[in-house]
Amino acid sequence: MASFLMAGRMQAAIFVIVSTLISLLLPPMIVFSNAAIALITLRKGWQQGIIFTLLATATLVLISLAVKQTAGSGVIAGLINWLPMVLLASILAMTNSWNKTLLLILALSAAGVLLFHLINSDAQAFWKPMLEQMKPMLQNMQTDQNVSKLDETINNAASWMTGTFAAALAILNILSLIIARNWQARLYNPGGFGEEFRQIRIGKQASIALMVAIVVALLSSNQIIVELIMVGLAVFMFQGLSLAHAVVKQREMNGRWLIGLYILMFLLPVQMIVLLATFGIIDNFADFRQKIANKE
Repeated sequence: MASFLMAGRMQAAIFVIVSTLISLLLPPMIVFSNAAIALITLRKGWQQGIIFTLLATATLVLISLAVKQTAGSGVIAGLINWLPMVLLASILAMTNSWNKTLLLILALSAAGVLLFHLINSDAQAFWKPMLEQMKPMLQNMQTDQNVSKLDETINNAASWMTGTFAAALAILNILSLIIARNWQARLYNPGGFGEEFRQIRIGKQASIALMVAIVVALLSSNQIIVELIMVGLAVFMFQGLSLAHAVVKQREMNGRWLIGLYILMFLLPVQMIVLLATFGIIDNFADFRQKIANKE
């Protein structure tokens, strides 16, 4: 895919348009259109990233008009999704630092949560109509006993949707950057991405800030603080993953350990995010990788 994407402007345009169309049918596939924009930005600069962002956005606009929706919805959805990828890929290209890039994602995601609550005093009222649209599908999946509790479930989900959305968006952006950087390494620097990824350390200051937020949340149960913690855990999870890959590499362990880790992440996503993020936070103080290197 990466070689086709980098073969020329026409191929890049086809890839971006096709991946955008596929993501409308299979939303998780949007990670590939994001990665395409990021790779173009990494290799050819933010100007080209903007051009292909506008191309992908135009595709969404045409689809919106075809299904008799307003063009504005396609423009907003496209720019909100792809412009951050151009910014983040540009920062990664300029700094060549995952640590700074992840800190930026953490800061932007936290700022997004705070800005949302500043604009919307009632977050539950904002998200509830969107979740209500899923009610018929959820009713079909529930037993008669649980259908009566569906409204309560939707209300609870709406209350925490801001933090959930911000954390999911942060994970999506990081995954897209990882795929783009891996593609770039495969084409121009074979093996370089693995070494780069295994060195991720977000830093002590961010770790301390997150730990303070956790203490404040335990004492006050402030919802906004909890949502900021959700974002922090989502980002620090990737340092935990980096640590896991580094340990397997340093100790020359079988790669099946990593396969098992990813299976657990699929089966128990929330628990594994918390566990990996916890190891990521501790690693900024304990430096497990250096301790293993010293023992070796």
